Amino acid sequence: MVAGDVDKLNQIYADNFATVGSDGKLYTKKDLVADFESFHDKLDWFENGPIDVQVFGDVAMAQGSVKEKRSRDGKDTSGQFLWQDVLQRRAGKWVVWRSAAARVVLADARNAESQNLIVVAAIEKFENDLGEAMVASNIEKINQAYADDWATIASSGEKFTKEGLLADFKSGNHKLMSFENGPMNVQVLGDVALVQASVTEKRIQDGKDISGQFVFMDLLKKRAGQWVIVRTLATRPG
Repeated sequence: MVAGDVDKLNQIYADNFATVGSDGKLYTKKDLVADFESFHDKLDWFENGPIDVQVFGDVAMAQGSVKEKRSRDGKDTSGQFLWQDVLQRRAGKWVVWRSAAARVVLADARNAESQNLIVVAAIEKFENDLGEAMVASNIEKINQAYADDWATIASSGEKFTKEGLLADFKSGNHKLMSFENGPMNVQVLGDVALVQASVTEKRIQDGKDISGQFVFMDLLKKRAGQWVIVRTLATRPG
């Protein structure tokens, strides 16, 4: 990205790569490559923090923090961000299939370590409570857990919003019968948190049994004193 090496970026990103930007728009590999080719998006410098990686067969999840000096349309968009990637192994090579990221706003760092442990435990409970709410079809609880601008990308590559998620549960088209979360990897930095984990589910979609093991990543932000999910990345390992 720093070198503007479009050929390398083409190799790193899957042809059906997609992400939902902070503006809520769907961006594809074509958009990403075009931005770097035209210098519409320019990364001058970056420094990655520690990267946490989990691998499930032909699927991998990576999450971390990064400090960047970046500009977009001539405007300085530098800062610190938390990011998540879902990768797939295709033809023997890893490619990035889905991504999500958010800018971090850091608060007073005093007692950060002890507070972080408390926050991590609270977010783990939040995720488990959300699963229980889905099993119970508790629409009010599900509504509270997801930000109004929540979005994910379906396996078809289309954007899927909170409105569609709630409608599925209200109609009974989508039913989570049971779930068991695996160990969660949680990172918290300021007002942003990342969660990655596996989950074994018994789930029905439109009358079809889609049960199995899945891997998921949630990007959370603290808004009005409450954690809410703003982006989700998920897939079924092969």
